[in-house]
Amino acid sequence: MSDFRAVATVTATLRHVLQAAIQADVPGATVTTVRPGEDTAANLPTTGINLFLYQLSHRSHRANDDLPTRRQTGSAVQQPVAPVELHYLLSCYGDDSTLEPQRLLGSAIAFLNAQPQLTRGQIQAAVADPANGFLTGSDLAAQVDVVRFSPMSLTLDELSRLWSVFLQTHYVLSTTFRAATVMLERPVPTHTALPTREVRLAASVLRRPQIIRVAPAAAGAAGITPGATIVLEGSDLDGDATQVQIGGAVAPTTSVESGRILLTLPADLAAGPQSAMVRLGVDLGSPSGPRLAFTSDLAAFVLQPVITQTGGSFDVAVSDVQGAGAAPRSATIKVKLAPPVGERQAATLEMLNAQGVAYTFAAASHLAGATQLTFAVSGVVAGDYAVRVRIDGAASPVQLDASQAPVAPKASLP
Repeated sequence: MSDFRAVATVTATLRHVLQAAIQADVPGATVTTVRPGEDTAANLPTTGINLFLYQLSHRSHRANDDLPTRRQTGSAVQQPVAPVELHYLLSCYGDDSTLEPQRLLGSAIAFLNAQPQLTRGQIQAAVADPANGFLTGSDLAAQVDVVRFSPMSLTLDELSRLWSVFLQTHYVLSTTFRAATVMLERPVPTHTALPTREVRLAASVLRRPQIIRVAPAAAGAAGITPGATIVLEGSDLDGDATQVQIGGAVAPTTSVESGRILLTLPADLAAGPQSAMVRLGVDLGSPSGPRLAFTSDLAAFVLQPVITQTGGSFDVAVSDVQGAGAAPRSATIKVKLAPPVGERQAATLEMLNAQGVAYTFAAASHLAGATQLTFAVSGVVAGDYAVRVRIDGAASPVQLDASQAPVAPKASLP
């Protein structure tokens, strides 16, 4: 890795090695590193090469080399590194009558092709040069990867657009190349992981637990209600350790077998659509214990709300009945439910007759954890109706008579 001086060190080292190469081929030639503009013409070489770093880009395929760099808490686990490549414009100056620019260009290209990288010795020599005192402390020579050069093939249009950046500057014979990769880093405090005290290995057959069905454990039960015991049926459901999650929370199990798991639903589970998932563990021994490794797909089931009872009677209260004779009735119906209803859960009351749903009404606004819902009903023909409540689409159970007609819970509008 390299500090902030690395970019300047590459340019200075390249100037240093090119100076020796082109001077041997074109006596008196020099290498400069200034902007090729008219205002700096006095600094450009009469005979020689000018190196200008015109762009820096990130090496996307190296961007993830140091991941992860930080923990969830934000503390660094290793130094963050920015991998970059440098784009250079190499311009040649000299007497066109003796083709000096062309000889300089040929000398530079031949040298960069013969030695397409900066050696650590060349970098150290450039840093040690008294003229480069501003590079003191540069650690580019210690970078694991050496900096390599490769030519860039710009079209005439791309090259002309590049030169158009330098206003009022005449074009001279030039080419472009890139230097990569420079690994830039800035020291930040890091916190290394604790050393490994002990290695524990365990072998286990690859398994895929599968839930085929979620059903009430009680024989003849029509649906799954709060606090009920349910059975998960499937395959590969037992392991060194078996964990069942209901609605994302761990639920204690009563019994675990390969094809079925028995458990009691948590009391605070909300009515409506719910999910079950089985996770199997591999035993790593004491003190680590089992490590969860295999997971089933989610299995969906519906938890039905229930209309509670007090003294054997359903908690359905009808009040403030308006209307008489053949006129439709309006009234307020209050229903007590379990489990408590969430503030954002949708709640509706269905009034049933022998033919099915006769009327549907939405509940009045309620607070989170409500155990009683209030429904304002209107336009209802007088009579007796079985009622049920839907919470997020899950319907409360109703009692049926011998003809399978709903009879309870009941609300009467005289």
